[in-house]
Amino acid sequence: MSDSLVGQRRSFDGQLCTIRYVGSVQGTTGDWLGVEWDDPTRGKHAGEHKGVRYFTCQSTYPTAGSFVRPSRPSELPRSFLEGLRAKYASESEQELVKESLTGNIPPKTAIEISGKVVEEVGFDKIRKQLAELQELRIVLLDGLRISGVLSSYDQPEDEVSRLAPEIASTCPKVMELDLSRSLLTRWRDIWQICNQLKKLKKLRLNGNRLHALEDSLVFEAITELHLEETLLSWEEIVTVASRFPSLTSLTASGNQLSTLSRPLTSSITKLTLENNEITSLSAIRHLARMPNLEHISLRGNNITSINDDKDTKPDFYFPHTVCSLDLSRNNISSWAFLNDLSSMFPSLSTLRISGNPLYDLSPLPPSVAAATSTMGASKPMTVDEAFMLTLSRFPPSLRMLNFSTISVQDRSNAEMYYLSLIGKELSATAETEEPEILAAHPRYNELCDQYGAPTITRAIVGDGSGGRTIHPRSVAARLVKMAFRLQGQSGGSDMQVQLKEIPTSFDSYQVKALVSRLFGLEPYSFKLIWETDEFDPVETTTLDDGKADWDEDSEDEMHAFDRASASADTSRFVRREIELVDSTRDIGFLFQGELGEVKIRVEMSV
Repeated sequence: MSDSLVGQRRSFDGQLCTIRYVGSVQGTTGDWLGVEWDDPTRGKHAGEHKGVRYFTCQSTYPTAGSFVRPSRPSELPRSFLEGLRAKYASESEQELVKESLTGNIPPKTAIEISGKVVEEVGFDKIRKQLAELQELRIVLLDGLRISGVLSSYDQPEDEVSRLAPEIASTCPKVMELDLSRSLLTRWRDIWQICNQLKKLKKLRLNGNRLHALEDSLVFEAITELHLEETLLSWEEIVTVASRFPSLTSLTASGNQLSTLSRPLTSSITKLTLENNEITSLSAIRHLARMPNLEHISLRGNNITSINDDKDTKPDFYFPHTVCSLDLSRNNISSWAFLNDLSSMFPSLSTLRISGNPLYDLSPLPPSVAAATSTMGASKPMTVDEAFMLTLSRFPPSLRMLNFSTISVQDRSNAEMYYLSLIGKELSATAETEEPEILAAHPRYNELCDQYGAPTITRAIVGDGSGGRTIHPRSVAARLVKMAFRLQGQSGGSDMQVQLKEIPTSFDSYQVKALVSRLFGLEPYSFKLIWETDEFDPVETTTLDDGKADWDEDSEDEMHAFDRASASADTSRFVRREIELVDSTRDIGFLFQGELGEVKIRVEMSV
């Protein structure tokens, strides 16, 4: 059996595969075809039998290969026009249209059902069908076993040249063509089809297994190319893109790519590299040399860091043209990643970063979580915290986060919340640690200039030798400083303020008795409201319509952070308030870890 079969495509029972081997298999009789299935779960091995390797699969999946007998019947290939008629012409008229193209149709043809003539189809009917084909602008032939201009694995050049013009006369207005998951292997066969479609702009070749691009082939007018799940290497993809001089959008998802060794043609503005095997942004550093690149999608990879060496700061930056980035569904688990991302993409206006393990963590560092346990800091962050803590790490140039347009109020709420958390972190650590902490928050000084520095009251004081922790049993550790504020009785702007350090062993009855004496109020005629440093969202009923710069399947995106960002531009955040209800429980339980001044509003009961 001829080795010329190697590399050809076959379809068995609707399952596509590529022939990788022809010959005998030790321990069996007769010849075999070693095939690699497009669906890698369909096979049994990776090209070996009883410890002997006969072929190698392009897929890294361990069960992409099988052996099948050459006598096993396969489904026949189709020509482009046969596939077109199968999809867009009714079955009763496909043969008539085919005959009309060759001039072999009689003036009238009767269509019979159960021996009765139900319709007579003549030239008028066929002209109508041909006219419909001629008006097609989008042709989707995905999975229809297209092999080229001819319905054959072989495509003789003279025969192709003779029949190819029929494509131009049959569907001259096609602007978008999908030839995905077919029997195509040669770029020349694709070019022979596309060359007849003078208005073609978008070409999809997903799931095909294509050989090396032949010399001299150029796809002049195509601006959008899809090469998903073709298993082409990055070098092959770069070579292919160079033959599309008008290309502005390229999709190369699902191709097992881990490193991009060089940039693409400079005409490309949108690049989609989803569901590959990229683990760090340094793997795409060469894309920073593309002067017109605007959007990059890296959704569904396994990105964990900026650099492979996580202790090394990035030394590459993307041009100001890059304004849109999708990093959703990766493995990002560090806020430092977002800090570096902000400087690496200085003009980012649209970001998607949902579905990362970062948002399963607590919003506070361990030191702060231990000191503020009453805030629930030990629990994973809420959807609103996730939104605010992401937004606050990027400058005002970021206008859309997870499909949600960022309002001025959203930004100020997020930045003030972030600033308050930095203040808590500083308060929970020694002064000597401050430079290290602020290095992890590069926007701190900028936010302080805008909103004012947070109040920092440390539980760790310096003694000239590195600092010491206040003993938990000392008097200072058992006191909480409270600032009681009472609005003037006349409703005016005057405000009475009383500062007191109160033992944490007091209960709310004792605190109210103290407040009663401080302000001369009747017992139980007022309420005590703790104005915390936390914020809660206030939802409205109108949601953003979710404008985006890329297509998205909404059904599989039910991640908590998506919900936060989807409503972010309609949520407003108000300071969380907690009433000190009458109780015999120690207030130390409520204010555990509060290191600064606790603000208590005295509110007269109605």
